[in-house]
Amino acid sequence: MIAAVIFDLDGTLVDSAGEIHAALASAFGERGIEALAKPEVERLIGRGVRSLVERALAMRGVDAANAGEVEQSFEAHYARTVGTQAALFPGVLEGVKVLRAARCRMAVVTNKPRAFTEALLVKLGVLEYFTAIVAGDDGVARKPAGDMLVAACERMGARAEETLMLGDSETDVRAARAAGCPVWCVPYGYNEGRGPATLACDRIVASVDEAARAVAAAV
Repeated sequence: MIAAVIFDLDGTLVDSAGEIHAALASAFGERGIEALAKPEVERLIGRGVRSLVERALAMRGVDAANAGEVEQSFEAHYARTVGTQAALFPGVLEGVKVLRAARCRMAVVTNKPRAFTEALLVKLGVLEYFTAIVAGDDGVARKPAGDMLVAACERMGARAEETLMLGDSETDVRAARAAGCPVWCVPYGYNEGRGPATLACDRIVASVDEAARAVAAAV
């Protein structure tokens, strides 16, 4: 029986790659660095801003010694554009409504900084559905460590074994295993460019709505 659900953000709830790509391109452009293509940026999403910037610089053969400055520039550009291009994936709004009707507690766990996470959820009109948010700059060891999921379970008052992790990447699967949570994955996310068949999750679901209906039917 599932009493609570933890969602990953980018690639599971929200298609945010376009505005992340735009912000990174602006940060690179200020320094005369050729922008990455959007599919290249998609493969870098999921481990947090610093990791994204460092790996993006490496792809352009640029020394990551100044990654901190590029990160600050990226965040300044992203702060102005967050939520302007992003959209909920199909089935997300329907799914969280189904779970709320079933009295299932919900949380978001993401390596994205809290300010961007909350701004995104507010602009997309879904912040109210979540009991807890654990973000990348909250001081908790980030995914793929299990600590963020454990923190979310504690804030929701749910045991790990009765809390489903719904994500899109190996990072989410590893975090769920470390925390002791069952884990399902959607097939449409980023997953660093790897296909859903590579995910060692308990189940692949076509959408958040499909997952929610399965959970609600078992409550």
